[in-house]
Amino acid sequence: MNKQKIPIANVYYLFCYAWQHAEEKDLLRLAELDKLEAVHDLLGLLLAEGVFRLVRAGLDRGYLDKREDLVGVRGKIDSSETMKRALRSKGRVCCEFQELSHDILHNRILRTTLKNLLRLPSLDGRIRSRVTQAYGKLAGVSSVNLSLRMFNQVHLDRNRRYYRMLLTVCRLIYEQLLIDEETGHHTFKELQDERMARLFERFVIEFYRREQNHFKVNRSRKIEWNHEGSQTKHLNKLPGMEADVILEGSDRRIILDAKYYLEALSEWYETKKLQSAHLYQLTAYLRNREATRPADSAHEGILLYPTVSDPVSVDLWLEGFSIKARSIDLAQDWREIHRSMLQLLD
Repeated sequence: MNKQKIPIANVYYLFCYAWQHAEEKDLLRLAELDKLEAVHDLLGLLLAEGVFRLVRAGLDRGYLDKREDLVGVRGKIDSSETMKRALRSKGRVCCEFQELSHDILHNRILRTTLKNLLRLPSLDGRIRSRVTQAYGKLAGVSSVNLSLRMFNQVHLDRNRRYYRMLLTVCRLIYEQLLIDEETGHHTFKELQDERMARLFERFVIEFYRREQNHFKVNRSRKIEWNHEGSQTKHLNKLPGMEADVILEGSDRRIILDAKYYLEALSEWYETKKLQSAHLYQLTAYLRNREATRPADSAHEGILLYPTVSDPVSVDLWLEGFSIKARSIDLAQDWREIHRSMLQLLD
């Protein structure tokens, strides 16, 4: 799979679905997206526009612990500190109190990420201007030394969905931004196949969860082994089985495996063939799930590949199961991707 062939606009749509924020996919205009050539420019534009939107709606505030020497009393007096420094002789007391402020953790993460993006030499000039403006909108918010632990410390309620999306953008930038400790030079690491594979899988799950209502998308994708006859004490030696997507309707059960591979077909004596490992895995899923759920409708399988050099459209019956192998061209217009994804279930 050549990820460089995916237009930035389509990468954006993949992100929106995978992050469970398809509602926000119209935040960036298609005309703007079509001008972008790099993922870091997309993330910079998305973060800047998101900050503008937050500022218009009102940035989050929270109570911060403060300690100051004051003429009057505010909050709680720190008696020991006041006595130690003889503050009363100066007409002051050391006070501990809480103050409502925008300088809270999730705003700090936003501002720090914008600051780090501005250190990226390859950032598009137009995007740099927007990022600079967004950075200025957060004046008064502190910068921090980002860490993964810091991202995990943020707790947002359901009414902060949009903040959650922007923090997901910040985390991706943090994970992909490389800093040379000696020179301080910043570079953005291209999204590797492993990350793109997870992105494609999450996109497929969330797309079907949102865009169709015939099938229920299972939150649990685990498949039980048909271990009839095995000794119970040995069952913990079995490896886990987990499908990418399980779709359940009143009349059909579909196990779908999303495969982000350079080539869907392997060559054997100049003949293109499906990858045997992919078929073995999918048929194992189908056999075991149908055997452990005998009351369900018959199961069927789909192997789904993103853009490949040769389009794939194969229909098979294997071991009594209907199996389809299909490819989705992620370089085509998004409306065609949407249509093709829905047609896949027909």
